Amino acid sequence: NDAYALGQRLKTQNLIPAHIACSSAKRTQETCGALLKGLETPVHAEFSKMLYSASFGDLLAFIQSTDDSLESLMIIGHNPTIYEVAVRLASEGPDTILNHLAQGYAPATLSLIEANIEHWAEINPSACKITTLLDPLDYNAPATPARWT
Repeated sequence: NDAYALGQRLKTQNLIPAHIACSSAKRTQETCGALLKGLETPVHAEFSKMLYSASFGDLLAFIQSTDDSLESLMIIGHNPTIYEVAVRLASEGPDTILNHLAQGYAPATLSLIEANIEHWAEINPSACKITTLLDPLDYNAPATPARWT
């Protein structure tokens, strides 16, 4: 439900990724499918076994190898690595977002990180800033969330 709601939110904010790289694990594939249904826009998704057990270095190298013709990339992966990548690439950004990020990374959380680079191979923490952090409670909270009771 959270992934579908996130897709809907991204659609309404016109934040459609150019490409999705997703772990080949069943759960992440289900998350990707729900997100794509919410986006209601065709986006090419690539499923990779490497993303299942990737370290920070592996994932950074994967991002750096992205085809320069792609303007944006969404990665659907696993904690703790996906959280580590978000934290380390979020070297700058609004204090409210950085403080929220420091509290952890729930499933179906989205970090929007912008990089002032010409080529994906140049991506590194000093070139990045986090502009948006969406937790499921931000975009899909029920009237009385079970997590709060």
